[in-house]
Amino acid sequence: MKLTFMGTAGARFMVAKQLAASGGLYIEDGSTRMSLDPGPGAVVQYAKRKVDLTKLDAIVLSHRHLDHAGDVNVMVEAMTEGGFHRRGRLFCPSDALDDDPVVLRYLRQFPQEVVRLEPEKEYAVNGLSFTTTPLHVHQVETFGFRFGDRLGWVTDSAYYDGIAEQHKAEVMVIHLVLMQCRTGLPHLCLEDVERIIRDARPRLAIITHFGMTVWRAHPWEVAEDLTQRIGSEVKAARDGMSLEL
Repeated sequence: MKLTFMGTAGARFMVAKQLAASGGLYIEDGSTRMSLDPGPGAVVQYAKRKVDLTKLDAIVLSHRHLDHAGDVNVMVEAMTEGGFHRRGRLFCPSDALDDDPVVLRYLRQFPQEVVRLEPEKEYAVNGLSFTTTPLHVHQVETFGFRFGDRLGWVTDSAYYDGIAEQHKAEVMVIHLVLMQCRTGLPHLCLEDVERIIRDARPRLAIITHFGMTVWRAHPWEVAEDLTQRIGSEVKAARDGMSLEL
């Protein structure tokens, strides 16, 4: 399995200023190609790295917020060659399709299938399987994902009991938005991320989806400090970084 970070920006100000890109995560596993959370500018980041979007097998949204789903429509059109080739799958929570949808209705017929995600359910794309977590604590319907024991993906959420175990894997990608926890803002802060890593003990933890306070603190220095304190390897993702599991 190969991961490529098409962006590391999280939250509205980082995305609006494009201090880092916001294209989400690209997964390659054998012949399977999957795009996770294609935020604003994703199609540009994929083109910049010469990824042929007509070879995508699936687009997966963890939730409907714009920093995670801003480019989902153009990515669906690209995957299906403008809708002329009905192929690929779109996986997303139901509220991305229903009231105030982020997925436009006219192009829902373009993919081979549009799948509404449910909690704690397994899905498969060409032999690559992933499991949803229980619902995260967030403003909208939100899921994290586990790709077997290889990869755990901790997207936006307030901290809750069980979050570490539900995403536990050899490599964990964790969205670190805040340096300090803030009441009423359901995102992971540095204290939360440290607790998750200590409890799950992955071989490697990768922090990404940085909010402004994390960016100003220099994510690579934050990761180095976590490594020293916890004893587990922690890396800060950077735009375009690739990693083979």
